[in-house]
Amino acid sequence: MLSKARVLKIEEIFSGCFFLQLEEQRIAGDSLPGQFLHVRVADNTVPFLRRPFSIAGASPRNGTVEIIFRVVGEGTRILSRLQKDEFLDCLGPLGTPFSPGKEFPVSILLAGGAGIAPLLFLAGTLAGKREKILVYYGTPNSGELLTPDKFLPPGVDVFLATEDGSAGFHGLVTDLFERSLKDDPGRAEIFACGPEAMLKTLAKKNRSWGFPMQLSLEERMACGIGACQGCAVQAHRENKTGYLRVCRDGPVFNSQEVVW
Repeated sequence: MLSKARVLKIEEIFSGCFFLQLEEQRIAGDSLPGQFLHVRVADNTVPFLRRPFSIAGASPRNGTVEIIFRVVGEGTRILSRLQKDEFLDCLGPLGTPFSPGKEFPVSILLAGGAGIAPLLFLAGTLAGKREKILVYYGTPNSGELLTPDKFLPPGVDVFLATEDGSAGFHGLVTDLFERSLKDDPGRAEIFACGPEAMLKTLAKKNRSWGFPMQLSLEERMACGIGACQGCAVQAHRENKTGYLRVCRDGPVFNSQEVVW
């Protein structure tokens, strides 16, 4: 599970947001959409804890794996200073991946902010296997939008929303999607990742929509393997209500499982 991954490429795709491509054959071959890497960002004890990053893409043929991250603290600041050919200590891939159903001709991907990362990977694996892939992607403003066409396969329909109206629909991505339902998408399933408030809204509204829906939760993690219980969320599974670990039992959950 532990690997040393070589930095092939790191670039700032917009202010404070970075694309990182790593070379590590085993991770590339084992990774599935929805899983994450637990990365040690420095060779010393500061910062002490690893950082979890959703896998944004993987190519077993090329032996590469990709993550997208924003600088939000000292750990990600250190990561942003990496240079080509340096090595990162990576634990993973970890977590439960998305599970697309073969019976659905339409896949709807709903992303808020950094939640776009695992959905980029999912879109790439679904390409050519679905009649339609619809991506709804929202951020607070246009300055925080990555260019989805750069990372998505051809033929994916993308719908943008910004809370300040500076690009695409003026408002929340959940509202944009709800408005789109007047045009019946057909037999579809939904995959979503983003802030807790967004996922909570989707789970609540889906009680009436009735779509099969899988959510990838964003939680702070310490160990990344389920030992510390630090990322536990209340959930209902197998007719029992208790606590599940996002790192080990997730991060992907059925929308009906999470107790908001």
